[in-house]
This record gives sequence, C-alpha cells and structure tokens, in this order.
Amino acid sequence: MPKKNKNTCPCNPETTYKECCAIFIVGKSHPQTPEQLMRSRYTAYALANIDYIERTMKGPAAVGFDRVSAKKWAESVQWVRLKIVETRLDPNEDVGYVEFIAYYRDNDVVEKIHENSEFRREDGQWYYWDSVHSESQGEVI
Repeated sequence: MPKKNKNTCPCNPETTYKECCAIFIVGKSHPQTPEQLMRSRYTAYALANIDYIERTMKGPAAVGFDRVSAKKWAESVQWVRLKIVETRLDPNEDVGYVEFIAYYRDNDVVEKIHENSEFRREDGQWYYWDSVHSESQGEVI
C-alpha cells in the first residue's frame, strides 16, 4: 500500500485535508451535500475528532451515542480508505443517502464497514440520521 502524504485528506487521497474536509471539521462551513458530510465524518473518525461526529448527528443515530467508546475505538484503528458506492437524494431534497465502504486496520487485519447512511437536512444543515449495515462480498482494497 503506498504511503500517504501527511497532508492528504483521509477521505480522498487526491486532495489535501485543508482543501477537502478541514473547513467542515473546524466549523468554518457546513457540508452542502450528504456525501460531503459522510466524507467529513469519515475524516473526523480518522482524526478521532468525536466532537465533530457528535455535533453532526441527530435522530436515531444520536440515541445512545457513547463518545468515550467512539473515541477509544477511532484511536485504536488505522483508517485505510473510503469508497463511496452510491449517493442519492429524495425528491424533497431534505433527505439523502450515501452507501459507502470504510476500510480500517485493526490489529493487522483489514476490516470494513459497509453502510447505507441516511442524512437529513434541518434549517439548511445536513445531519447523519440513521444507517443500515450491509455485508460486502469479495471486496478488495
């Protein structure tokens, strides 16, 4: 696996963190699409920035969220890469979906999270709302 530049954004090796997710994570702007929010949340997990994770979730996703466990887990794994499978908006454009696969290394084993995430826009801002986990077959990183 090629070594990443330390300035590379975790969600996209073709861009820098500053050009990609930093503006959202530091609070200078809000993601304008569900995919931007998904990418910035992946990046926040890679940076173990649980404050951002928590402030970008509402609804069922926020119920019972344990920030201590989330931070401990995010710090214990090495985030490898993010693959966006599909994005779509409902006709009302205030509900969107992102199917993604997030790869991470845990104790020298590459694991993955394959999820269909639901995002909702409230007062012009997108939030992570809910998810359904899937099994991916034969996925190669």
